Amino acid sequence: MQEAERKESASRQERNSWENWFEVIAAVLLGLATLASAWSVYQSGLWDGIQTFRLAEVNIAGRQAAAKDLYTNQLRAIDAVLFERYVSALSEKNQQLAEFLFQRFRPEMKVAVEAWLATKPLQNPSAPLTPFTMAEYSLAIVKEARLLHDEETKKFAEATKANEISDTYLLLTVLFSVTLFLGGIAAAFEKPKLRVVILALATVTMTVAMLALAFLPLARE
Repeated sequence: MQEAERKESASRQERNSWENWFEVIAAVLLGLATLASAWSVYQSGLWDGIQTFRLAEVNIAGRQAAAKDLYTNQLRAIDAVLFERYVSALSEKNQQLAEFLFQRFRPEMKVAVEAWLATKPLQNPSAPLTPFTMAEYSLAIVKEARLLHDEETKKFAEATKANEISDTYLLLTVLFSVTLFLGGIAAAFEKPKLRVVILALATVTMTVAMLALAFLPLARE
């Protein structure tokens, strides 16, 4: 009789010890999952903000580049009109008009025309037809527009990356929520084995999510 009581007492103590450990593990797991979930939501919001700022910068760079492109086309049109009149004056041997038009070329166009004249186009059949195809015809505004287009591309790539990171943080929030759910319902079951299985699933989910969280970049803005 005493032996049976001792065994029952030992079994009760073992169950109580298991219950205590279970509650401690579940509490730690739920606490970590809650903190990690809140942190993931916070970081997801910050990365959403970064994406918004980058897209705004994309729009600004795009508008500036479009304005530069439009101005470039206008300059080229002006250069083409003046050059056409200049060539006509040369062909008509109207040197006074040709000199007048030459002096009104933009500096960039003047350099290109001088290089074109150096090829003796009126005598040399292999000379370039116009200065517009020559390397000397280089517009500074074209380089500015190219830089703005590059900036636009760069900012769009950064916005896309920020969106991907934000989505990943949001996914981790879901995984942490799953951990909270599993850790919460584990105590509702009476069978210890079933509790262990559910708690193990919660632990595995939590571990995977924490590992992924450790390698995600932090928002610095």
